[in-house]
Amino acid sequence: MLRQPERFKHFCRRRCGVKRSRVKRCGVKTRSFRADLVPVLVICVLLPAMAGMWWRYFFEFSAPEPSSLSGTLERQHLESGGLERSFSLYVPRRVAADAPLVVALHGSDSDGQRLRAFTGYEFDALADRNGFRVAYPDALAGGWNDCRVASNNPARRRGIDDVEFVKAVIANLQTREGAAGPVYVLGYSTGGLMVYRLAMEAPRTFRAAAAISANLPAETDSDCVASRTPVSIAILNGTADQINPFDGGSTSSVWTMSLGHVQSAERSARYFAELAGQASEPYVERLPNRNGHTWAERRTWSGSAANIELLAIHGGGHTISQPSVRQPRILGSTSADIDTPGEVWRFFTQSGPVSDTAMLN
Repeated sequence: MLRQPERFKHFCRRRCGVKRSRVKRCGVKTRSFRADLVPVLVICVLLPAMAGMWWRYFFEFSAPEPSSLSGTLERQHLESGGLERSFSLYVPRRVAADAPLVVALHGSDSDGQRLRAFTGYEFDALADRNGFRVAYPDALAGGWNDCRVASNNPARRRGIDDVEFVKAVIANLQTREGAAGPVYVLGYSTGGLMVYRLAMEAPRTFRAAAAISANLPAETDSDCVASRTPVSIAILNGTADQINPFDGGSTSSVWTMSLGHVQSAERSARYFAELAGQASEPYVERLPNRNGHTWAERRTWSGSAANIELLAIHGGGHTISQPSVRQPRILGSTSADIDTPGEVWRFFTQSGPVSDTAMLN
């Protein structure tokens, strides 16, 4: 029987086809190949797997499938500013001629369809239960031309008039769908910043508005032309938001260092309260807390034709808080105590038209 060293030499002569004098070199090459294979496996197999796990953990969100919706979803197009623009429209099975129209504006690097999923299709479900239409406009290349001077997205660089685009969507649906009811507008993140542009420059376009995870830009970082007309608006922000800081300051995206400066959430709400002639302190109501790691309070300025609310979600991140969707962890905590779509719809239904008298004040 061959001893171990002899067996190894015999193996190398058979497999490598070398003479006895080159057996030692064959063994060296075999060991070198195995040593080189380890980093190749790490780079080609292990690192991509770890990167995929990291991406899924921090960036993906869990959203339920749109189950048991009664209505239809249509992708539609229109011309605005010499460009073909698009939007999605959800219409429930039962909708009255004077039913409300809700316009929902998505955040950056997104579109209307993604906003539907990001909210767990809850605005569609609310439309089914309450009989209103929901329009989801698509920004140009995923970004709105809002008030921020520091923004550098394609819509900003090209001077796209997104105020006119939103107005065109509303006019199109009023004409073609017969949507004769009140119009409400909401937006998340940069969509919320677009809501502020609408509120400042086209306040008569809608009855009430809601901005989620968004503060007013600082005056030095804004080019909006303020009409100073009172509007009913709700602001729903997380106090632990690292992208749109609740207390104001420098804003950023997940990938960039700074996108200008914003006012605090409190200052943003007080701006609209003062426009409505409400200089007093707000009524503060702490909302029920069930899950422990977040809690919320609602600050309300009332007493005039325009309603102003600030919903502060303590511990909440740059998210649309609700119990059915866990949003990307990179954006911070998603509070299960607050149903943001439900809060927005409650605010809309409680906000009547701003009187002409209030608009003249």
